[in-house]
Amino acid sequence: MAHIRDRGKTHSRRWQARYRDPADREKSKTFERKADAQRWLDEITADLVIGRYVDPRAGKVTLEKFAHKWLQSQTFDESTRETVESRLRVHILPELGNIELRHLRPSTIQSWLRGRQKECAPSYVRVLLANLSSVLGAALDDGLIAANPCQSPSVKAPKVEQRRVVPWTHEQVHAVISEHPERYQAIPIAAAGLGLRQGEVFGLRVDDVDFLRQRVLEARTVRILGSRPTIAPPKNHKTREVPLPDSVATAITERLRGWPIHDGMVFTTRERGLMDRRYFNRHIWKPALEAVGVEPTRENGMHALRHYYASTLLEGGVSIRAVADYLGHSDPGFTLRVYAHLMPESEERARTVVDMSLSAAAESSRNDSPGHVRFVN
Repeated sequence: MAHIRDRGKTHSRRWQARYRDPADREKSKTFERKADAQRWLDEITADLVIGRYVDPRAGKVTLEKFAHKWLQSQTFDESTRETVESRLRVHILPELGNIELRHLRPSTIQSWLRGRQKECAPSYVRVLLANLSSVLGAALDDGLIAANPCQSPSVKAPKVEQRRVVPWTHEQVHAVISEHPERYQAIPIAAAGLGLRQGEVFGLRVDDVDFLRQRVLEARTVRILGSRPTIAPPKNHKTREVPLPDSVATAITERLRGWPIHDGMVFTTRERGLMDRRYFNRHIWKPALEAVGVEPTRENGMHALRHYYASTLLEGGVSIRAVADYLGHSDPGFTLRVYAHLMPESEERARTVVDMSLSAAAESSRNDSPGHVRFVN
């Protein structure tokens, strides 16, 4: 039973609130005022009744200490582990790390979010919030906190404005390709013709290219781990096959004929190492953009060739389901949201399709009954 005991006037903290936890262990806390003791005891009792009780002393560990322990227990691949560790170290722990878990409130999280918005893009702030929520979700599961403050309705992640993708023109793509050194010219051709991400292009192996079936297997990517490029699993650990156009097959064939193959990789550096996006972007990609008058901004990174690929397929009438599969999107709805405005206008196509269908029906009726047009339901 919960109760309050008067310890007498000789104690500076006169009122002692006592209760028994779910394990039947007696817990207590003293207060100067009886009203404070009663308020605290009422809160504890309510949590015990609804099953939300957490030992008040359980959350005394700091976020930094718990986050490090949490990170060590995760089964991430090394590249993901490094990425999450970097987000914790740079963006989360400097402001929140010294706070004990029990003192993290929704208002604390919202204030931190506001500060990150001034430094980072909204989409990245949402990623940071998701990482922090994962850490605190583990603390909740371990019984260290009563609720995950990141999940509170009062915590509002910044909205991300979906910018309309404006694909490059065919002329821009060909101009940028032509400005690449001959040794690396097949890289933008593969990106524009296969819709692969930059790391996926760098991770292509000779065995992935099936010239006979005209297919390419995307089974790995090149990421920066530590300070060096390394082979890693594909995004979301999902492999996929994409059609191999003749133009890309020709470019890859010429690449393989002109330069020696090392470790089975299609693309390697002059030193026969894995392609490093930092070197490639700075010394090859950006100079090519500047040479043709394209501003070397974030929007004009090599990902622009992936947008070009998607827009080309949609313009040619390829289904959104197929485009999503080729791009490696798990949700075709995401593909539709990003590229819907690039799809051909439906009104004219609808009129054309219906006219063709009715014309065919009328022609069939004339053949069945000369001089009489008959529609059959």
